Amino acid sequence: MSSHASRRRVAIACNSCRIKRTRCDGQFPTCSRCFETVSECTYDHRSDRRKPPSKRYVEALLSRIGVLERRLYQLQSSDARHIQAVPVPQSNIVTGGEVTQPALVTSSETSDLIRDLTQLYGHLDIAEDGHLRYFGAPSYFNLLRRSQYHPRMTDSASDSSDSKDEYHEISSGLTADVQSELLAHFWTWQNSWQYLVHKRKFCDAIANGVYDTYCTPLLLQCVLALAARYSDRVEVRDSPDMPETAGNALAEQAKAILHFEMESPTTSTVASLAILALREMSVNKEALGWTYVGMAIRIAYNLGLNHDCAAWVEQGKITEDEAEIRKITWWGCFLLDKLFVVALGRTGMISQRDISVSKPSLLPEMEYHSWMSDGPITGISIPVSHSVSNMNNTCEIFEIACPALEEMYAPNSRLSLSEKEAMATKTYVEISHFYDHLPGILKLPASAKTARPAHVYSLHLQYYVIVILLHRPFLRDNDRDSLEGYNKLCWDAAGQVTAIMRAYRAHYSLRRIPISTIHVVGTASIIHLLVATSQKGTIAQTAARLLKFNIACLHEMSQAWTWSLRAIRSLQILAEDWLELAKPQTRHSTCAELPASPSQQNPEDFESEVLEWLTDIENISRHPTRSLVLDHYSWPMGFFRFDPSSKG
Repeated sequence: MSSHASRRRVAIACNSCRIKRTRCDGQFPTCSRCFETVSECTYDHRSDRRKPPSKRYVEALLSRIGVLERRLYQLQSSDARHIQAVPVPQSNIVTGGEVTQPALVTSSETSDLIRDLTQLYGHLDIAEDGHLRYFGAPSYFNLLRRSQYHPRMTDSASDSSDSKDEYHEISSGLTADVQSELLAHFWTWQNSWQYLVHKRKFCDAIANGVYDTYCTPLLLQCVLALAARYSDRVEVRDSPDMPETAGNALAEQAKAILHFEMESPTTSTVASLAILALREMSVNKEALGWTYVGMAIRIAYNLGLNHDCAAWVEQGKITEDEAEIRKITWWGCFLLDKLFVVALGRTGMISQRDISVSKPSLLPEMEYHSWMSDGPITGISIPVSHSVSNMNNTCEIFEIACPALEEMYAPNSRLSLSEKEAMATKTYVEISHFYDHLPGILKLPASAKTARPAHVYSLHLQYYVIVILLHRPFLRDNDRDSLEGYNKLCWDAAGQVTAIMRAYRAHYSLRRIPISTIHVVGTASIIHLLVATSQKGTIAQTAARLLKFNIACLHEMSQAWTWSLRAIRSLQILAEDWLELAKPQTRHSTCAELPASPSQQNPEDFESEVLEWLTDIENISRHPTRSLVLDHYSWPMGFFRFDPSSKG
């Protein structure tokens, strides 16, 4: 009996036990059987043959099939005279034998000069500032076999003393204790989500007290300026009683250094600009943040960070550590570019056809280190972070979704609405399949009471906002008693956003949630607002409660991110416009809260109450959570349970 009691089922057996068809206890990093036999123990988290397709994936397929059936019917019913055959030149038709084409000259038959002129790939060369730059094949700089300039020795011993003095001078405004706390915030809450900085190399320079190419004065100031937004220390504020000024002085110092570093930018300059962009967005300087992102990506292309540099490592042009840092910086910029695409609705600067570099390696000090919360709610420690896997999978989600989003929302798109719908459903099938097959370590738990690292929640939030944006252009007027089609799909996704926010808030509070969350919550809130004002009965009541919870979340995030207040104001302006459409007569300005029992009112009255509550700016500013019920027992079943198909 005891032997049966000691047995337990595991979700995934290791590869060795699978091959041998033996029972695996699922121990990490090595199961008991592999430990006894001294065998290599590896797990394939993407493989789980026992699970049937998720409900979400089946719905995506059904939606896709419906679109294809409608398009097929339209083609069949169209006038045959509109179908024109594409003429094929007779000269290209071959009735026998092989098609005659110009022979391609092989490398053995051509001179080195011709080979150089016909190659399609560029290479790194030393530019006028002494640093390596990338020149593509169309540029004649790519043809030079000898550099015009000599390399610049950036790590020479002669610079060490000056760098150390500069280190103390720039950091004199912060004590070692404050600086250490800010760096801890950065590693825990920021870099684990948007992986931009090689932690070990950066910390080695800090420990030595000497700047190097991995930790420059600019990069340190940018890191501290952004990390200050996560801190409650008054030392990092311009005014002790004004938390919105946190990091202002550090950011100004960074901008002063940036002016000089732009003359000879390096990989660390790219990371610095990306971090500085986030910092400027935090204080609602959207135009400046957008500009800094553009500068970072331009320099990244200039340095060739988007290219696979394995050959350059073999040639001795860069070290393996430098190659890894290039990967980290590039994909950090990629993620930031796509987050801006989704948040601001602008065309991204990075084209996926330009990318040949692989994603960051699973460095043990980043992937397998423990993750511990240092926020207002402490005591949560998770043995393995998996932050690099989280980053890589988030990038893959955006790689799948962004081409469709950019085409669908393009101002000069050549696609019809039905073609856009077909593109959206096709993308949804693909992204749902990817999401359902995320590694188990990155899936949300079956119970919201079980904590995951903070950055894992961010991955899922981005997935659900993409689902909303893929289908929002196809929303239709629904019957007021029910939701169906794309309307229901969008509201389900918005409900998942609220559920994830509730779990995150319970585990960590929202004091140090990343700024990229704001757009997700704002987008979901628009769907809740739509449902609350276009439906009736229980659906409208539920949507109103979800909306109020989201508004409260945006307010809680505003201490670190002033950008969230802009999201609230946008929702209020939208509600004002909808209120004018829904109720042209005089508004009842005395109404500031949702009624206690909206089910007893007419649907039209409840719709106006929701809109009027949201448009009361002063009331929301003073009492963001007034009449907000946070107890999950008062919420409809299902909204605070994660999707069963994402069970880890």
